[in-house]
Amino acid sequence: MSARLLSLSRTALRKVPTRFARAARPRLLSSVSPHFPCVEAHATRESRLKESSWASSSTTSSKNESGPEPTYARPNPASYNIYHHPYPLPLTYSTTPLPSFDIAYETWGTLSPARDNVILLHTGLSASSHAASTSANPAEGWWQKFIGPGKALDTNQFYIICTNVIGGCYGSTGPSSIDPTTGRPYATTFPILSIFDMIRAQYCLLDHLKIDKVYASVGCSMGAMSSLATAWMHPERVGKVVSISGTARSSPSSVAMRYAQRSVLMADPNWKNGFYYDALPPHTGMKLARRESKLLLSPTGLDQNGISALGDKFGRVQLLKTLLQLEYPLSARISS
Repeated sequence: MSARLLSLSRTALRKVPTRFARAARPRLLSSVSPHFPCVEAHATRESRLKESSWASSSTTSSKNESGPEPTYARPNPASYNIYHHPYPLPLTYSTTPLPSFDIAYETWGTLSPARDNVILLHTGLSASSHAASTSANPAEGWWQKFIGPGKALDTNQFYIICTNVIGGCYGSTGPSSIDPTTGRPYATTFPILSIFDMIRAQYCLLDHLKIDKVYASVGCSMGAMSSLATAWMHPERVGKVVSISGTARSSPSSVAMRYAQRSVLMADPNWKNGFYYDALPPHTGMKLARRESKLLLSPTGLDQNGISALGDKFGRVQLLKTLLQLEYPLSARISS
């Protein structure tokens, strides 16, 4: 180790609590080989996917060390309802309509005789229709705390419907669906969709259920965009709009971030131009893209409680803890 690096490391040690310095100082001067937890985690995940029958396994959501990472296969069809629309669906960015489609949905509460107590709940970008537990799927959903008797979406008063958007692949028609012309998954040949296309599909479901007007259109994130679009397309069919953390149009910075996320995902060797359904999925690219998303969703570095979430993980004190544990080469840490 050069005299300059040794001097810098000693300066860094003086700025951290003594208990960290005492525990780690001997390791800094030893010949311990560095290890890379993030790389090891990717390798472990890949081994697990190779060993398991991931393509046919149940995808009931569970909490694990990897965080809110989407599962790679469809959920159990017995856990949701399916509406099959046998007619062509016009698309915003294609002159060729989608010939037919399935839309997965789940419901909570009781539909009133007049069918006028419906709340249409829209999902975020990658969520399934499982917003809360049901008798068919008792696992907690992504809005478990807000759906139920006496909760924000009160099932004593309202009939809540949540769909998986078309293109979403959690039961609704999307890239993982079988292309009837080839007998194989659509993959990246699936048409590009807009929010308006997703809403048109939802209105087909509402028509099928004989629901003329919804009491409210509710959603957050991409669902917030959908809630606005639902009312804009058919204002006479929407009573109220609840748009949480959304916008009517994506900003250039948001478009740029999604471009970066797609680039990371497509750089994964397992991407294979989107035709990976019979092999290992691009799990590393997906994980890194999700990590970028979490940073985008917390631009101020504060979590929902106002705590400095980014500071706790990436602040100087945490960086020095990492340095002392030799998580990656000392020279790289000092230079940064």
